[in-house]
Amino acid sequence: MARRSPAGLNGESPGPVRYGPLARLSDIWAARRDGNAEVPLLSTLTGSADPEGTGTAVTPYMEIRNRHFLDWAEREHHLMLTDLADTYRARAEVRQKIAAAEERAANARKVLDGMPSEPPEPGRRNVVEQHVHEALVRSRRRREFNRERDKVLALEQKAMEEASQLRAEETRLSETITTREQILDSRVRQLLHHSLRRCGTYMRHIVHHHPDGSAVIPYLEMARPAPPDWLPGTRPDGGRADGQDGP
Repeated sequence: MARRSPAGLNGESPGPVRYGPLARLSDIWAARRDGNAEVPLLSTLTGSADPEGTGTAVTPYMEIRNRHFLDWAEREHHLMLTDLADTYRARAEVRQKIAAAEERAANARKVLDGMPSEPPEPGRRNVVEQHVHEALVRSRRRREFNRERDKVLALEQKAMEEASQLRAEETRLSETITTREQILDSRVRQLLHHSLRRCGTYMRHIVHHHPDGSAVIPYLEMARPAPPDWLPGTRPDGGRADGQDGP
């Protein structure tokens, strides 16, 4: 039986999980052993202690298959989180910068909205303007007004452009995370399929040796490995969100 993690070395693709003859013989031998020992004992599932027959027959070997699958899945999950640690951190920082840029743009817009549409009428004149024609004073006030307005407008546009660039960076980081999560999903379902194949071999052979034969199979079906709750697209009942159960 495979004892090592199926993850590849040096970041390379681990490839398919082999179901070799030794593993198959091990599953067949376990089925013969448990069947001859009347494990699981059907009377404990349908007897007075459980009159509705709702118990779950988890044989020691089925527990091993469940544990191995969950260990493999958690190892793959940990690898993904390790691979994406810097990406998650970078995305969080980018989102903070986006919020700050959007806040600067909003503040600049508030200033613009609060500014009058026309420069104020020339009132007091400074010393230089005492003997200057009123039209020249008005022109000077308008230039100052427009310069101040253009300055605030430039601040708003710069903040908006920065936020747009940061959103593009956030999208790129999110796509990287999504791609890695899809790889995790594919790998975990590949491991699940491997575990289910081994359970299938076990259940096909236990029928021939267990006194209750096929009557124990429905209970063993309930004990088969299921996708972990953290796997994307997995429903709380162990199925897939797209309605396709199994790997």
